[in-house]
Amino acid sequence: MQVLFFKWNSFLNEGILQAFEKLGITYTVFDYDFTDWEKDDRFLELFRRALGKTEADVVLSVNYSPLIAQVCSDLQTNYMAWIYDSPIHIRRKEELYYPTTHLFCFDRGQALAYARQGIWAKHLPLAASPELFLREAITPADREVYTSEISFVGQLYKTEYPYYMGPLEEYQRGFLEGIIHAQGKVYGAYFLPELITDDFLKEMNVRYGLASKGTAEIKREELEYMLACEVTSRERYLILALLSNHFQVRHYASEKEERLSKLEYMGYADYQKEMPKIFQLSKINLNISLKTIQTGIPLRALDIMACGGFLISNYQEELAEYFRIGEELVTYTDVEELVYLCDYFLREEEQRKRIAIAGQKRVKEAFSFERALQQILSVGE
Repeated sequence: MQVLFFKWNSFLNEGILQAFEKLGITYTVFDYDFTDWEKDDRFLELFRRALGKTEADVVLSVNYSPLIAQVCSDLQTNYMAWIYDSPIHIRRKEELYYPTTHLFCFDRGQALAYARQGIWAKHLPLAASPELFLREAITPADREVYTSEISFVGQLYKTEYPYYMGPLEEYQRGFLEGIIHAQGKVYGAYFLPELITDDFLKEMNVRYGLASKGTAEIKREELEYMLACEVTSRERYLILALLSNHFQVRHYASEKEERLSKLEYMGYADYQKEMPKIFQLSKINLNISLKTIQTGIPLRALDIMACGGFLISNYQEELAEYFRIGEELVTYTDVEELVYLCDYFLREEEQRKRIAIAGQKRVKEAFSFERALQQILSVGE
């Protein structure tokens, strides 16, 4: 089998390429950075030429591009898109229905939603490689820089929610606030889409139309994503505020949250060079999932465990399905429980180490890139 791998700035690139080598798969890399994933005539020309030249049996990309799907359909080549975003931010939908288009979603809930629409979509968790992360030994200098009690690597999300609330009537703002509050209290279930009815969305857009003289509206996907980000933003802020009042907490992100004065802001962490050291040298690593992830295991959680880091994560259905909770990682179901768990495990070093070792072993055995690629490429045979 000959594979054409579309390569962009994805965290999964190195693991996929290494897996190709280990599996003895013949492959060609097409490297390109989109400015627009939905309209790029130069890309269409170059990619069509490259695919025709290689005569590949399968095209593989991380995340999905309708432009790739278009070329693959024209040349009758199977297109495999391994999705690690939730949701996929694509407006063009028609290419999803092509017989040559295949989606592999890390989130089972997302895969089921696409399948119900008649789109070829299967569930496939993401992968992580301890071998790639742990190429450099921890030095005394690293211990000075990266050792901490609790670390969180991730943005706090700044949304346009306040802007969009301005034109709405009081009951509409109250309803949306109620949805945000309810979703923030529930772990393991994502119900935002069910609560936004078509009638309510229509009423919102009436208000936006009046405020903008008919030039502005919000689409369902945009509203759901904004609300999910707002829920996540508030949750992450609350957690970091509470924990930093009791423990040493470091935050690695591209932007500083000025309101959290006790939080140690550390700046952006490089994925390959710094994150593995942070995960290994933090007593506790937090994962606080974006609310649009319905059931799936975020890449950040797998990366932490692959590095041998001790993980405390919000509860996710698939975490409970693929891991032994309390033995390979720890989960919380509300903020109060998280504070208790952090206090407990900061004092239980041996238990932390046992859980971290077991979690790393599970990732190595069940979440390898080789295993994932074998499942993807078996569809194209």
